[in-house]
Amino acid sequence: MHVFRSMVIDGDISRVWAAVRAFDGVVHWNPGVVGASLENGPPTAIGTIRKLDIADGTVFRETLLAHSDTDHSYTYNILESALPVTRYVSTHRFIPITHTRQTMGIWESQFDCAPGVADEMEKTVGDEIYIGGMIGLNQFLKETENG
Repeated sequence: MHVFRSMVIDGDISRVWAAVRAFDGVVHWNPGVVGASLENGPPTAIGTIRKLDIADGTVFRETLLAHSDTDHSYTYNILESALPVTRYVSTHRFIPITHTRQTMGIWESQFDCAPGVADEMEKTVGDEIYIGGMIGLNQFLKETENG
């Protein structure tokens, strides 16, 4: 299954990337994440594993598979989660919108799930996790704009 979401982020690419580039930095801008810690390695190194504590009490463990400051993107997989998915690989990337000094945020994934939960996973992953996270990123950038 492929899930794709995009959203205009109200910040130029340098501010957006500074906020999201560290693999454990998600706790600062994603309202669904209440804790993030690295199990090994630095926050931008391939192979680093992060543990995320989610607001509903669940835990995710994910591995950083790719990271590019040049392309403003990172790719990760899920090692453990409560989601009924397997072979989950996701990329979060950012493209400058030079005319308005905004950024296009693109978050997408490929994973397998049972046909009976596909619609639910489309909404959970796409709307709750991806769109919810990017709305949170917009809010974080707004709150930290002057300091």
